[in-house]
Amino acid sequence: MRSRGFALAALLLGVSAVTAQQPVPPVPPGAPVQPPAPPAAPPVDSKLDAHLNGWQKNMGDLVNFRFNLELTRTDAVFKTDKKYSGVVLCMKPNFAVLRLNNDADKTATDYEAFICDGKSVFEYNGLAKTITEWKLPAPAPGGNPNGNGTDNIMLDFLKGMNANAAKARFDLTLFKEDANYVYLDVKPLQPKDKQEFTQLRMALYGPNTKWPYLPAQVYVSKPNGDTEQWKLKEPQTNIPGLGPQHFAAQKLDGWKQQEGGKAQQPQPKNIGQPKLPGKDDGLVRPK
Repeated sequence: MRSRGFALAALLLGVSAVTAQQPVPPVPPGAPVQPPAPPAAPPVDSKLDAHLNGWQKNMGDLVNFRFNLELTRTDAVFKTDKKYSGVVLCMKPNFAVLRLNNDADKTATDYEAFICDGKSVFEYNGLAKTITEWKLPAPAPGGNPNGNGTDNIMLDFLKGMNANAAKARFDLTLFKEDANYVYLDVKPLQPKDKQEFTQLRMALYGPNTKWPYLPAQVYVSKPNGDTEQWKLKEPQTNIPGLGPQHFAAQKLDGWKQQEGGKAQQPQPKNIGQPKLPGKDDGLVRPK
C-alpha cells in the first residue's frame, strides 16, 4: 500500500561506508582459484545501537499513544508551502488513525484521513469524497498473525520497529545527540521505501526526558524533490479505555468506495461538509 498521506524522510549525512569488493588478480595456469574476499561489514556504531535498543524497549512498553500534528508540505517546483494540522493515534498490535486538515481551507472539506483496523487501511479524501481500502499484506509464515505490517513508513516508525528489522530495512546513522534529542538519519534500502522517500531525519526525545524515544520531528525528502516537515506535539501514552472500536471504518453517504491498487475513474472534486466517520470522546479525531 503506497498511499500518499503517510511519508517521512530527511537529509542524510555520514552514511556508513561499505568497502568495495576488490578485483581478483590474474592466476597462473593450473593454480587453484581463490574466491574473492567478501565485502567488509559496516563498522558497528555502539551509540546508535544503544539508542535503537532504547527506542525498541520504550516503544515496546507502550499500549497506545497519541500526538497532535503539524505538517508543512513544500512544493519543489513552485516553492510554495501548504500547512496542515491534525492528530494521529496508534494502538497495538496494528491499529491507527491519522487525520490532516488543510489549515487554509475554511470549508472543512480539504482533509485526508486514514484508519487502520488491523486488516486494511482506509483512506478518506475529503475533496473527492472517496474512501479507498488498501488491504494489508498477509503475515509472514510463522509470524505474528496480528502483527502484519502496514507497509506504511509513518505508521511503522511510530509503532517502533524491532531494532534489527530497522537496520535491515534502512541505512541508519546517528547524526547527533544532545540533552533533549537524538537525531537519526535514515536512507531507504528497499525499492518500496525508495518510492516513498529518498532521505529522512528523525528527532526523537532523548533517553533522559519525559518522553524517551518518542518522535518529536521528522523531515522528509520525496523522490520528486518535495519535502515534508512533521511536528508531533502533546504526546499522550497508554490512554485508558481505548479499544478496537475507535479504529472502525464507516461508510459515508454519497461517498464512493473503491479498492486501492485497481484502476479507478477520475473523480470530480465535490464540495460538501463530510466528516470523519463517527464521533467519539476526542481521543481519536480532532475537533
